[in-house]
Amino acid sequence: MNVADLEGPLLDYWVARVAQLPKPRVDDGFCWIEEPACDGDPVGALEAAFAPSTDWTHGGPIIEHARICVGYSEQLGWGAGPTVDAPRFRAHGATPLVAAMRFYVTIQFGDNVPDQTGSATD
Repeated sequence: MNVADLEGPLLDYWVARVAQLPKPRVDDGFCWIEEPACDGDPVGALEAAFAPSTDWTHGGPIIEHARICVGYSEQLGWGAGPTVDAPRFRAHGATPLVAAMRFYVTIQFGDNVPDQTGSATD
C-alpha cells in the first residue's frame, strides 16, 4: 500500500505503528490504541481513539517531536519534509496534518507499507 494514498484511520494506524503506541488497530472507522491506566496496572488499560491526521492535539506533538516542516505551495498543495525548502517536500496531502503524518510514516517505512491494520479481520 502506497503511503501517499493513506488517509483517515488507516494513516492514523501507521502513525501509531511508527510511534510504537500499544496495540494499534482500525475498527468502527477509527484507529484505536491502548492507553495504560494511571497507576500502570495493565488490567485498567483502556482503548482510546487516535487521530493524528485530523486532530492537532495528537498530530501537533508528533510534528514538533519529529521536527517535521510543513508548508504550502501553489503547485503541490500542502507538503511536509525535513527542511523548509518546498521542492524537497517528500509527502503531500489535502491538509497540513495529512502531509505531515504521511511524511512521518514514510521516514520509518519508506514509500510502501504492508496491507494490514491490526483489525480482527487481518
